[in-house]
Amino acid sequence: MCCYNYINRTKRKQYMFEMFENEKISEQGCVMENTRRQEILGILYEKGRASVRELSRTLFVSEMTVRRDLAELEREGYLKRYRGGAVLKTDSRELPIDARLLVDEAEKKELCTRCEVFLKDGMTVFLDSSSTCLYIIPYLAKRKNILMVTNSVKALQNASALHIPTVLIGGEYYAQDMCLVGSIAEQYASELNIDVAFMTTAALGSDGVISDFDLRQTAVRRIVMKNAQACVFLFERSKRGKKLTYTLCHRDNATAVIVLDEE
Repeated sequence: MCCYNYINRTKRKQYMFEMFENEKISEQGCVMENTRRQEILGILYEKGRASVRELSRTLFVSEMTVRRDLAELEREGYLKRYRGGAVLKTDSRELPIDARLLVDEAEKKELCTRCEVFLKDGMTVFLDSSSTCLYIIPYLAKRKNILMVTNSVKALQNASALHIPTVLIGGEYYAQDMCLVGSIAEQYASELNIDVAFMTTAALGSDGVISDFDLRQTAVRRIVMKNAQACVFLFERSKRGKKLTYTLCHRDNATAVIVLDEE
């Protein structure tokens, strides 16, 4: 009887050990898969397009694995497949926010370093739903008693990781930009008082007009501007000299407009 119980306990321990090892292998597989897909996106950002064979040889995996990765990345909205390869979506506006975060990454980070001078302890700070403003969040973490307000679920996630108190503006969820918009968001935003708001749009015209292609996100920004003591805009070089459908304001209405290489 004792021998029987010992054998059963031994088998249970072995079974639990095997399950634990299988879980570790599964987790490692997911990490490797995500890393490989990031490498695929990196290649496409650099070259614009790539063949399945080329990706297979570069990443040292089978062509079947590459096709599976490309199918998943297409499903998530990062690229478009064609027979034998894939092409990155050329208009960054078509990309999910996680992908746009990597476009002009160094420039976005440099823009956000220049925002630190506008921050003080105890401020209520608004960040819009852009990928650019996500890089401001680490600077908020350096200040005391900061309250972040945003309509960006992605910004909320990043701020949560740094334990920054956050108010999320409610509304209709827009999946591509991971943000909340619509009449509820506009009403909520109208009742908030902001010390400094950081924003960007898709275009800064040569005539100073700040505009965007998204009506609902423009509406939220416009309302926040009315209740903000200061409003700072950030623009990558690629956005200069453009004018899109919906005007938000003129650059003269902003407290500051930050563009690299522009005095």
